[in-house]
Amino acid sequence: MSATIEYVRFEATDPAELTAHREHLVTLLRERYGTGFLGAHLARFEDGSFLDFIVWDSPETAARAAEEMPGAPAAKGFFSAIGAVHEMRHAEVLHSTRP
Repeated sequence: MSATIEYVRFEATDPAELTAHREHLVTLLRERYGTGFLGAHLARFEDGSFLDFIVWDSPETAARAAEEMPGAPAAKGFFSAIGAVHEMRHAEVLHSTRP
């Protein structure tokens, strides 16, 4: 299975607000991208910054979502909770394993 990882490291001033909007964002991704959206993880580093780790079926789906979602009115709650973005990258998955 081929897949693409989207990696975004960013700041957020209110972690509670960010996580409160997270489930809605994931629902939007499932609705809009269907089987192209393979999963997502939100984590916080020791320095307080956040990592959004999203798995897509292809680089094309990842690029489309990166372009469309930040400006989508339905996703405004999540994206308005994000402060400075330190890094955003896409990477091809070369190997995966599942239990």
